[in-house]
Amino acid sequence: MKELLDEVDLQIIRLLQNDGRMASSEIAKTIGIPEATIRYRLKKLIDKEFIQIVAAANPIKLGFGIAACISIEAEIRQVDHVISRLEKIDRVAYIAQMTSFPNVEIETYIETINELHDLLSQIEIIDGVIRVDTAFIRRIVRERFDFGTPKYLTDSDNEADTLKPKKLHKINKTSKQMESTS
Repeated sequence: MKELLDEVDLQIIRLLQNDGRMASSEIAKTIGIPEATIRYRLKKLIDKEFIQIVAAANPIKLGFGIAACISIEAEIRQVDHVISRLEKIDRVAYIAQMTSFPNVEIETYIETINELHDLLSQIEIIDGVIRVDTAFIRRIVRERFDFGTPKYLTDSDNEADTLKPKKLHKINKTSKQMESTS
């Protein structure tokens, strides 16, 4: 069963999507609850993998001269095996299993064409890989991480409202009970 987040969790996520460096104390002031509660909630959101707090670097500006999307067609019965092998390759930044062929998509950021050749050679010999196609990213036009939270988790139909922090005047009893039992 999918774990549901409450309004406090959603507000924390929205605030961090807009400013990933926002301090717990500032989040607490904005939402109107104790900083200790924010720290507890942040730990829970991170531990349960609802969020990650990272520096989202621009690989091109950092000097990785080649950004590539690699499409991999894998045998249906071998998709999980192929993905588990791809997870072990350091230069693979992103892996997604797709609903159609090619059934695996990955992204990589590397420095030289020789590195790309070596990476493709590693991928091509994985059992279950049928075909590998590579497309170079000419430029990254848009990359956003402030996409909000799903509408079913909010009480607002207005997307702009879901991105704005809301002031909470009281926390429901079940939220406090959850915190005291964890």
